[in-house]
Amino acid sequence: MPTRRDFLQLASLAAPAMFLPMPLLNLSRGGSPLAGKLFFDETQLQAMRAAFSENALFVALRRRLAAFDRAKERKFLKSEVRYNDHLYHIARLSDSAQQMAFFYAMTEDKDAAKLAADCIRTMMKFPKWDYFLEAGKDVIGIQRASSSVLAAAFCADWLGDFVDKKERASWLETMGERGCEPCFRSLYGMRYPERVVGWSMDQTSTYFEHRPGDRVDLSNWPHILDRTNLKAVPASALTIGAVAYQQQFGKSEKTERWLEQAIYSIKTFRDLFARDGSYDEGVSYAHYTALHLAQATTILHRFGMADLYDLINWPGYLDYVYGMAMPVQDDLYEIVNFGDNGNAKTGEAGKPKRSSMPMWIAAHFHEPQALWFAEKLGGDLDEWALIWHRPQMQAVAPKSGPQLWHSDLDWIVARTGYQPKDLVVAMRSGGPSNHEHADRNSIIVKCFGEHLVADPYRPPYSFSDPSWMMRTTAGHSAVLIDGRPHQYHDGSEGTNASQAAARIVRKGERSGYFFWTSDATPAYQLVTPDVKSITRTVIVLHELPGVLILDKVVKTAQPSRIQARFFAYNLDGKGSITPASSGFKTMRPHAELHAFAASQNGIGVEVLRLPIPEENAAKHPFAEVSTQTPDLASFLVTVLLPVRKGEAPGAVEISRTNAPELLVKLNKSSRAITCRVLDTETIPEFEIAT
Repeated sequence: MPTRRDFLQLASLAAPAMFLPMPLLNLSRGGSPLAGKLFFDETQLQAMRAAFSENALFVALRRRLAAFDRAKERKFLKSEVRYNDHLYHIARLSDSAQQMAFFYAMTEDKDAAKLAADCIRTMMKFPKWDYFLEAGKDVIGIQRASSSVLAAAFCADWLGDFVDKKERASWLETMGERGCEPCFRSLYGMRYPERVVGWSMDQTSTYFEHRPGDRVDLSNWPHILDRTNLKAVPASALTIGAVAYQQQFGKSEKTERWLEQAIYSIKTFRDLFARDGSYDEGVSYAHYTALHLAQATTILHRFGMADLYDLINWPGYLDYVYGMAMPVQDDLYEIVNFGDNGNAKTGEAGKPKRSSMPMWIAAHFHEPQALWFAEKLGGDLDEWALIWHRPQMQAVAPKSGPQLWHSDLDWIVARTGYQPKDLVVAMRSGGPSNHEHADRNSIIVKCFGEHLVADPYRPPYSFSDPSWMMRTTAGHSAVLIDGRPHQYHDGSEGTNASQAAARIVRKGERSGYFFWTSDATPAYQLVTPDVKSITRTVIVLHELPGVLILDKVVKTAQPSRIQARFFAYNLDGKGSITPASSGFKTMRPHAELHAFAASQNGIGVEVLRLPIPEENAAKHPFAEVSTQTPDLASFLVTVLLPVRKGEAPGAVEISRTNAPELLVKLNKSSRAITCRVLDTETIPEFEIAT
C-alpha cells in the first residue's frame, strides 16, 4: 500500500504530455468538431473513435448508446416534461443529452446530435435547476444543478459545429445563471455555514409528490454536506462550468470567483479521504466522489489553472477499491456493501460502471493494476473510461493468494483472491460517516460464488419508511445486548453520521489464518452505559476455509444476554436459512454455510425476520444465536464453515475443558484444525494447531 510519501513521489510523474494545458489559440479556432476541447482535442478524438468502434472493452458502451430509445425520449420531450420536476425530469434530460452528444462525437450521427440539442433546449426552459433554496428564495445547487451544468458544458463542447455559436453562447449564459451561481451558493454555504440564512426544499418542486416522507431537517446541512460526496458534485460542476463559461466569454470577476470557490472546495477533500486513499462513505459513493474530483483535477490542469494531482493518494485509492471488491457468481462486480453501498440488482442501474476511476489512475499514474481492475472488476466501461483509456498500456493482475487489507478507516477485509469462488470476510469497524448504518463489528462472508453472511442491501434513506430499521444494528450481522443496539441517529436530518465508533485493537497474519479484534464499546455505551466492554474477534482460516467468531460482552452491574445475528442473502429469492443442532444452515444455489455455536451460558437459535413489511422482511431472513443465562461476562463462540453445494459439511466439536478454556475442533475435507480459546479478560486469547 503506498504511503503518502510514496504517493507524492509518484505524483510528480503523474501527468503525461497529452494532459498538459493546451494553447488557447488552438482551443478557440472555428470549424471544429469540438467547440471547447474541455477534456480531449481532435487528435485524441480520432483515437477515441477507433477504440469506441473496434475495442472489445467498449462493446457494452457501444450497445448502450446505440440502443438508446430515441422515440421514447422524443415523446417525453414533446408531451411529458414537467418544468418543476427536478428529481426525475431535469436529471433525465441532462443524462440523455450527454449520452447522445457523446454518441455523436464518436459516430457523427446527426440524429443523435439533434436529440441531444433538443434535450438541452428543453432543459433551458426550467426556471430553476435544483429544488433546494437558501433563505427561501435563492436556488442552491447540489446534484440537479450540478448535472445540468455538466450537460450544458459537455454538449456545448461535444456537439461542436452542429450547434451555431449564438445558441451555444445562450446555453452557456443560462448555465452560468441557473447552474454555476447555485453551485457557488451551496459551496459558499458549506464554507461559511454561519452566514447561511437557512436551507430548505422548494415547495413548488414536485419532489414531495415523489417522496412525501422525505421532509428532513436541513438546518444542519451546510455542516453535514461539507464532509460528503454532495460537496464534490457542485465543486466539480462549478469548475467545469467556469472553464466552459470562460472559454466562451473570457475571464471575468464572475469566473474568477467561481474558480476560487471551486478550487477551495476541491482542496478540502485532502482531509476527507484517508491518508491511504480510503473514503468513508463506501465504494459506491467513493466512486461518485472520486470521478467528480478527477474531472475537476483534469480540466484545471489541462487549462493551466491548478495542479491538484497530489491532492489525494490515488494509488492508495486503488488499493481501497481492490480491498472492497467481492465478486460473486451472479455479479462479478459486487462490492463489500457497508452502509448504503451496493450494486443495484435490476435494469441499467444494475450494470455497475466503476471503471472510469481506475482507468484515470492507470493513465495518470502509470499503474497497470488499475487497468486490470477497470477491465475485470469495475463493471461496464462508460464514456469516461473511454476518454481516459490508454491503449498502449497492458493490464497487470494483482497478487494472488490470501491477503489481509486493513484501511486507515479501520475497515478490514480478508480474502483468498478476486474470483467468485474465493473467500472474503469483511468487518465494519471504525468511526461514523455519512451513508453509514449502525453496523459496528458487523461481518460479511462470501465464498464459492455466494453471499453467505450478508449485509442488508441499501435500506431506505427516509426515516418515515417502515423498513428504516434495517439501517439499525438489528438489521445487521452484528451483536445486540438484551436486544438493544449500539447508537444511531433518528434519521431526521437524512443519512448523516452517527456518534458510533469502534476500532481494530489487534490483528495478525499467521500460517493458514488471519485474525483481528474490534472493540465497539463506545458505540454500545451510548445506548447502554452499563456496558464495560464489547469486542468481536474474527479468525479467518483461509485454507480450510472457515471463520471463528468470538463475541465477548462485559457489563458493570446488570447481567445480560447477548444475541448475534447472521443474515442470509435472499434478494433473488434463492436463499434460505434454517436452524440446526447448536447452530444454523444457510443455503444458496452454489454454496451453503454451516454454523455451530457454544457458550458457557447456553445457546438458543432462532430463524427470524425483521418486523418490517413482509416484502422486505422476506428478502432478509436471519439466524439469531443467543446466550440463555444472563451474565456480567457473556462469551459466545460461533464457527462458520462454507461448503460448495453438495459437498460434505465437515464436523465441528466445541467443548469446555475447564472454566476459562474452550476447545474447538474442526474437520473438513481431510483437514483437521484445533483452536484452543481462553475466555479471559475483555479480549479472548486463542491458539491454532493443525
